[in-house]
Amino acid sequence: MNDKKKQTVVEMKEANVTGENSNDKVILLGTYPYEDSNYLDNIELVLNRENDESISIKFPYSGYNMQLFIGDFTGDKKSEIMVRGGYGGSGGFEIGVIYTYENGKLIEIFNQESFATNNACTSKFKDNYKVSVNCGKNKYLIDISKRPKEYLDSIYTPNKTVNTSINPYVDAPIGMYPIKEIYNEYYELLIEQRIVGTVNFDTIGVIETVIELLNSKLNVLSKGIFLSNYDERKKH
Repeated sequence: MNDKKKQTVVEMKEANVTGENSNDKVILLGTYPYEDSNYLDNIELVLNRENDESISIKFPYSGYNMQLFIGDFTGDKKSEIMVRGGYGGSGGFEIGVIYTYENGKLIEIFNQESFATNNACTSKFKDNYKVSVNCGKNKYLIDISKRPKEYLDSIYTPNKTVNTSINPYVDAPIGMYPIKEIYNEYYELLIEQRIVGTVNFDTIGVIETVIELLNSKLNVLSKGIFLSNYDERKKH
């Protein structure tokens, strides 16, 4: 462990955060507590306005590969600040928090935990080699009959009825990607969440949700399920 624990500048960007034509500096600070690791702790977000006024907030998470993304998410022609990174570990969970500037303060308008809580999905194994996924008004039925026989036999009877107390579940976000349509002047956010089967490495599918944050309000634009071999895709 590194005893110095000195807070360093991780990344710095210039952007129009406080106004449409402003030239502000956004600085991500943090401490690397371990040698030979990019795990960042004691994270601080600093906004230096072009008039030399400074705003500083403590970032509520620690993680790996922490970085900045700057872009207009709210449609007001000034940029928001996204701080993102990863928790590490086998789950591949990501951190993503978006701030907007209002009345001299940095206001949080999105974080991965509140999204997962407010947009919760449930899942169950169903008879006849099916998996149901319920995301509020969005409901899906996935056919898993092509899975290996050994896998299906661990869940179903020979009559194709469910024979396990285990249920699939929907994980926390494992991907959050700013995206922009050709004719939009603002960014939307693509969020990925795994549907996990009998064990953590058993990915049944991935829920892909696209949201917008116009006027700092979260609105779900679309939701669907990606059924390709996600685990193999992540290895390459």
